Amino acid sequence: MVHPIPSALPTWQTSRYVVATMPVEIDISNAHDIRAQLFHLLDEGGTGAAPLIVDLTDTRFCDSTAVSALLHARTRATALGRRLYAVVNPRGSVRRIFDITGLPVLIQTFDDLGSAIALAVVTALDETNDDGGDGSHEREDA
Repeated sequence: MVHPIPSALPTWQTSRYVVATMPVEIDISNAHDIRAQLFHLLDEGGTGAAPLIVDLTDTRFCDSTAVSALLHARTRATALGRRLYAVVNPRGSVRRIFDITGLPVLIQTFDDLGSAIALAVVTALDETNDDGGDGSHEREDA
């Protein structure tokens, strides 16, 4: 079941992943707010919670402040033991910025949302099996 999350960003979640959809442009005018929202989503889930998928599919422009926001979110995710994935149009200018800055080395990057969700689900199932298969590590409210 998909649960909407109240936020400035279009955001939704299941028990196995959280998706935050980024705006068409990310620059100095909104990067700070986006960073704060990503931190909130990461902190809200707690340690070892479901991965956060940052969907930049419709983002057409981002500058260095966007890159900085994503890197800070990655640092926060790592500190919490969570995974951060990015979805970027493979032929857009945002993908070019990702490639030039080396972001795909630090943040696992996908060409489409379905691929990111598939990995999140498979990883969650693997973690359930690693816990003895009873799913006891999953949150009751998710």
